[in-house]
Amino acid sequence: MIPTGLKDLFVPGSFPFLLLALVPGILLLFRKKDAGRAGKLWVAVLVFFYWVLSTPVTAVALVHLCTPVVHPLMVKADARGATAIVVLGAGMGVHQSRGGEFGVPTREGSLRVLEAARVHRLLDGAPIIVTGGLGSSQYSEAGMMAHQLEQLGVPPDKIIKEDKATNTRDHALFVPPLLKQHGIDQFVLVTSQQHIARALGAFRKVGLDPVPSTPEVYVRHGHFLEPYLPSRVGLSASESLIYDLLARVYYRTRGWV
Repeated sequence: MIPTGLKDLFVPGSFPFLLLALVPGILLLFRKKDAGRAGKLWVAVLVFFYWVLSTPVTAVALVHLCTPVVHPLMVKADARGATAIVVLGAGMGVHQSRGGEFGVPTREGSLRVLEAARVHRLLDGAPIIVTGGLGSSQYSEAGMMAHQLEQLGVPPDKIIKEDKATNTRDHALFVPPLLKQHGIDQFVLVTSQQHIARALGAFRKVGLDPVPSTPEVYVRHGHFLEPYLPSRVGLSASESLIYDLLARVYYRTRGWV
């Protein structure tokens, strides 16, 4: 797995990428007349690009345009006999100070946990496999998600941890043995809308065909203009989409989907 800080430098939509991409335009502004015009155009295009990506209404439209149509599981009858839920990790942040350390979930990760808890209730308390390694020295991402699920009312004995996977390919390799161990033939796969195509492809590559269910990409909480104004939530949705589009290309070249 690429470290988050390094990954962000190469993913259009991230703040580090914006700062890096501004450098050529700013340098051109101080050159001769024609170069200065090119610099202004460069900066203007970059600002417009980020404005579009960070506006929720366009971010949501881009997500739905570039990902398969997935209807969240709303009725138990549509679960195709699934008896368990697998929720994929989305990374976590680790804050450190003077020897102390504290792990926090990402927005995407929290949305996946919320969806997993909802499907758990829908399927009459079906067990949940949380998968994700790394994290902090104190606990894995799977451990953090397990804690979140417990806070949402999921009994600890209904949570199964897989804490070695560090990417989508690992999820597809490490989850099947757990499914077999617990006698699970069919399951609901919970992950973000931006990630669902790659996740389904990875699991189908190893011979599984889960039932997909995704959380909402964006939920409005403020005034009626909120979806049309740039926001961190909108930019986060676009950034994760762009990252996954690039990752899909990489997975195809490796034959993992």
